[in-house]
Amino acid sequence: MLREKKTYTVVTFPNTTAALAMEAACKENGMPGRIIPMPSVLSAGCGLSWRAAEEEHDLICAFLEEKGLIYQTVHVVEL
Repeated sequence: MLREKKTYTVVTFPNTTAALAMEAACKENGMPGRIIPMPSVLSAGCGLSWRAAEEEHDLICAFLEEKGLIYQTVHVVEL
């Protein structure tokens, strides 16, 4: 049986340091989501990304800007 795909907000990073900074900031501030391997549908500077529910998109974007975190892009993708 195939797993049903869901839509997520996925943040990509230029390097592992930026991805780990996002993870630390999110844990410290109780933000939703988690670090995942880069989905095959995306391409970025490092092999890690941050995944959160699609409905958290605006919250994640505002958090990235508020905290001055380094990232490449924020995608909404079906995984």
